[in-house]
Amino acid sequence: MKRMIGVIGLNYKSAPVQVRETVSFTEEEIEEFVKNLKKTEPFAGIIVLSTCNRVEIYYHFKNIQPSEGCELLFNRLFEFKKLDSSVRKHFYHYSGTETVKHIFTVASGIDSMVLGEDQIVGQIKSAYTISERTHCAGPVLTRLFNSALNAGKRVRTETHINEGYASVSSAAVSLATRQYNDIDSRSVLLIGAGQTGRLSMMSLVEKGCKNLFVINRTYTKAEELAAEFHATAVPLNKMKEYVVKCDIIMLATTSTTPLITAKMIEEVMPLRNNRPVTIFDLSVPRNVSQEVGDMEHVTLYDVDDTEVVINETLEKRKAEIIKAQEIIATLVSEFMDWLDLLSLSPTIRRIKENFRQIHDSEFRSYQKCMNESEIRMVDYYGSHMVDKFSGLIIKNLKELTDNGKNTEHIQLLDSLFELIAANEK
Repeated sequence: MKRMIGVIGLNYKSAPVQVRETVSFTEEEIEEFVKNLKKTEPFAGIIVLSTCNRVEIYYHFKNIQPSEGCELLFNRLFEFKKLDSSVRKHFYHYSGTETVKHIFTVASGIDSMVLGEDQIVGQIKSAYTISERTHCAGPVLTRLFNSALNAGKRVRTETHINEGYASVSSAAVSLATRQYNDIDSRSVLLIGAGQTGRLSMMSLVEKGCKNLFVINRTYTKAEELAAEFHATAVPLNKMKEYVVKCDIIMLATTSTTPLITAKMIEEVMPLRNNRPVTIFDLSVPRNVSQEVGDMEHVTLYDVDDTEVVINETLEKRKAEIIKAQEIIATLVSEFMDWLDLLSLSPTIRRIKENFRQIHDSEFRSYQKCMNESEIRMVDYYGSHMVDKFSGLIIKNLKELTDNGKNTEHIQLLDSLFELIAANEK
């Protein structure tokens, strides 16, 4: 049985934020998408990784050609997200070993906008959890994602790749400090209490900020984050009031519609006495209407604008990439060995089942002619011979197929021993 894993996706290198936001998924959308795929298509596993910098769909098919599986998934994605065909040019596709190498590289932070950043680890865990909760992950992708997380852990432990700016959030705060020399005395409104929001809050506190306010759709989450960093939780319905009050506004939510619009800024600017405001929109889709960036007294940054700061510490971390790639290459090889061996499992199972069927059939024929003691002895001996012969064949099978790598030999042995036919009877 042929097993095929692959990934289709786009990221900050292949698509600008205005394209990425049209493809991004909410958690609810991921659940709906993977459930529908699992019901109607021949997927053994499906996991969607959607972050501000990438959207990737990992899949595991059985008995389907790579090109066919890839096209099928593209069609379903474009239907689900109602994407224009022009977006296709921004996507990449990997299959087999390249898929494993890619997810291991992603988990290690090498493929991130912020080289070596840690936030991707939590995002990979969340992506897996959603598919596992909906029974859509499957054993192969479960093993793949757990192995990827292990790869990420080893790279960060054995190299210095995550030194410097550790996230888009810390890069954004660095931009803020350049604009405000006295940032520790400035008021900051954080909208969004998720992982990105928490990292932003952590970076702000490290810079000495004390006048901090947190808004979140779920007020209790805002309270929890505020309590952790000695900030003030604010109800969502008071957002406009605090947009008037604060010097810096940072947004990191999963909202699919803008939270700050040009109309809101027009209304609040007279109340601010036209005092300048800096807005960091770290959300994908973006949470601030783009017209806001053209308005007077407003400085607007989106997630792609943080790249300038990130590149400043890039050279030092780039030196660690070679070490990281060596670790990844070893772990990719180990995973592919496991995957190749997995392809032998059906044949090994059929070998054992057929030997057992022969034993049971012959044993029943002679059972009437034996007493109870002889039955036990013959059954034990027959079972012992079944284990011996099947074990010998399995051992030679692994050697002949190079632990499952040479699939043509597996097919030959299936035919030679008529294992498939015997299993179906």
